Amino acid sequence: MSSQRKSQRPSMVGVHHISPTVTEHEDDYRRLRHKIMAYMVSQAIFAVTEAGIVELLTAGPADVGELARQAAVDRDALGRFLRVLVAEGLFTEDPPGTIALTQMGAQLQQDRPGSLRHLVTLMAGEAYQAWAMAGHTLRTGTPAFDVVFGRPLFDWLAAHPPKSVAFDGAQAGLMTMRAVPVVEWDWTGTRTVVDVGGGNGALLATLLARHPHLQGILFDLPHVIKEADVPDRCSLVAGDFFTEVPSGGDVYVLAQILHDWDDHDAVRILRQIAAAMPAHGKLLVVEQVIPGDDLRHPAKLLDLHMLVLLGGRERTHADWRELLAAGGFELLEVQSSARSSLLVAARS
Repeated sequence: MSSQRKSQRPSMVGVHHISPTVTEHEDDYRRLRHKIMAYMVSQAIFAVTEAGIVELLTAGPADVGELARQAAVDRDALGRFLRVLVAEGLFTEDPPGTIALTQMGAQLQQDRPGSLRHLVTLMAGEAYQAWAMAGHTLRTGTPAFDVVFGRPLFDWLAAHPPKSVAFDGAQAGLMTMRAVPVVEWDWTGTRTVVDVGGGNGALLATLLARHPHLQGILFDLPHVIKEADVPDRCSLVAGDFFTEVPSGGDVYVLAQILHDWDDHDAVRILRQIAAAMPAHGKLLVVEQVIPGDDLRHPAKLLDLHMLVLLGGRERTHADWRELLAAGGFELLEVQSSARSSLLVAARS
């Protein structure tokens, strides 16, 4: 700003009028301000994680300067980024200039079971750009991603193979914890499981390793299937779940698939599975269930994320029962865990 511009600003010297409303609600004011600026925190987490700072700290506390040297980043900038994230609880600084991971920050370690490193990657790239147009979604009810990138997310991924591989890898990382209810389900009497929209096969590979008597069928789009890494007991089938799903399974799994779609398209997927499934078959749906209260819950944020990116949605317990019924299924039970819920259904 030029000195001329500065001189034109009215002097505030001697002005001490403070609104009583501001002082009375100062805590609300601070918390709201932090929420408004919270995207800066998420981007700071992404920048520091991408630079490898978390992994450098796995061996123990380190000096900021040494961290900057090893990560090939600016020392002053790193110190300022870390100052924010220390305040957010991801790191500690004691003594000054010496940084260590907290229990929270350690959850960003790449190889940690249930690592949130994958979520950082997902949220900081194309998703972040799409959210800049969230107002479009609010006005129209349609995905902002399509406007920003010129086509729907899955079409865009198909046209950008490296991004598609990264997306599937991130989803596989998130699935480590979300899939626990599926892996621990009682698979007695089941021979063949079909993972519909199973991506690179991470869930199915884990399931087959845990239950040696199972045979698997991994089903997804052709460009996705070719990146799959699954055991010999698993067959790869390429196709589109809107037109046909492989038959011959005793149990069909939909893990984090239906929330990508609105009710109309979700019912189309369910009806294809119902048509392929034998009468004795079961459907396992791994998804979030939105609670019926006004408290903070990850599923409520994820619901908005699905809307902005894909036009999809998360659903309440009643929503799931109604959706499954429309697709030809009866909801038998819901098993909840810390990271997801397992909905067990049978053909109606």
